[in-house]
Amino acid sequence: MTLCTVPARAQQVAGVIERQAGDVTRAGGNGAVQTLARGAVIYVGDRIETGEAGRVLVRFTDSSRLTLSANATVVIDEFVYSAEDGAAASNRQALNFLTGVYKFISGASGASNPGGFTGNTPVATIGIRGTEFVGGELTVGMPPGTSHIGFQIRAGAIAVTNTFGSVTLDAPGEGTFIPLDGSAAPTPVRQWTAEEAAEADALLAF
Repeated sequence: MTLCTVPARAQQVAGVIERQAGDVTRAGGNGAVQTLARGAVIYVGDRIETGEAGRVLVRFTDSSRLTLSANATVVIDEFVYSAEDGAAASNRQALNFLTGVYKFISGASGASNPGGFTGNTPVATIGIRGTEFVGGELTVGMPPGTSHIGFQIRAGAIAVTNTFGSVTLDAPGEGTFIPLDGSAAPTPVRQWTAEEAAEADALLAF
């Protein structure tokens, strides 16, 4: 494993590591695993992983921000952004949230093309409209012993959709939960309790 801040690769730049704690690694298209530090450039196609005590904040070139908890994995599937006139319809961002807890705040790409973001998770897809949301594997929110993923909107709106149904979260604090095996529709929309929100915030804190 090598320490790398700016790899010499002819790939599409997506963003940069703005803040980092603990172990954070990247696996690129060539399969090589590199340890990341603050200032490291992130590319489309990168698989970002955090260790047991890891946290990371990625700022994309459109100023959108992604924060990952410990033991989290995300793949930057797609990122296309241009501030030029007439380019808005081509702006796109696709993230594959595989494990852990995450917070995403949309940037200029989402503002110019609200339908251009796709978030994939093991249990649902997420569509956003000018948004700040948190999501991931949590322990509170569903009956004890039920492994699940939760989503909460902090600003804007998201649609959470799987094979069994879809809900829209469009008021700050609203949330939904889905069993980790994806065997049910998103639960009815409701305001998260203070305990539920606090769990996500604690897992994302540096």
